[in-house]
Amino acid sequence: MTDYVATDRVERLLDAIELIKTNETDEARRLLKSIIREDSDSEDAWLWMSVVVDNLDQSIVCLDNVLRINPNNWQAAGALHRLRESELLMQKRRSQLRFYRDLSYIGMMALAFFWLLSYFLV
Repeated sequence: MTDYVATDRVERLLDAIELIKTNETDEARRLLKSIIREDSDSEDAWLWMSVVVDNLDQSIVCLDNVLRINPNNWQAAGALHRLRESELLMQKRRSQLRFYRDLSYIGMMALAFFWLLSYFLV
């Protein structure tokens, strides 16, 4: 019985991969979800699910699951690095913009202070 279940999962995984290749992602997602419900440690199903989910956050969750199952999966590690690299670059850019915003705010406050000071001293 277990051989049949494992064979059925492999067949559904292969079907899902074919659906992904033909851009039928909704149907592929449905098949992958069914595989993952039956076996939450299906490394290949999680990896392919990372391709068909709706957003990057969901892809990151899928790839994290792949690495939880197999920390040596270089495909998942590489994809996760690329996804997080853009996230890190965006955070760095936001930090720089906040710094310049705060610096300009301090400059404006200093100008206002000196303007008021000169107004009252004259």
